[in-house]
Amino acid sequence: MAYDFKKEYRDLYVPKARSSLVDVPAMTFAAMAGTGDPNEEGGAYQRALGVLYGFSYTVKMAKMGYWQPEGYFDYVVPPLEGLWWAGSGAFDGASIADKGGGLVLGVAHPSARFRDA
Repeated sequence: MAYDFKKEYRDLYVPKARSSLVDVPAMTFAAMAGTGDPNEEGGAYQRALGVLYGFSYTVKMAKMGYWQPEGYFDYVVPPLEGLWWAGSGAFDGASIADKGGGLVLGVAHPSARFRDA
């Protein structure tokens, strides 16, 4: 059975009805950093998403090939985890006028932190 990060780390992936403090353990992610408007069609943000998911699914499907990385285990590709911010002064308290700020995208990617299966 494939390891499912959303089930194993339910407290991190399932939102609560009320706000609460969550203790997030140290984790390693495959990530990309850059700049760009997340709403720009075909922009840097959308391209980064494609690269991250392509990478994640390529590693996941290594189980079908003749070689697997040491420590490989089958897993469900977890949801995207992203950080995006606008430059200073871009947020007026209601909306962000200029969305061309920075981005950091990460996919919680188990191949970056192999464990004994």
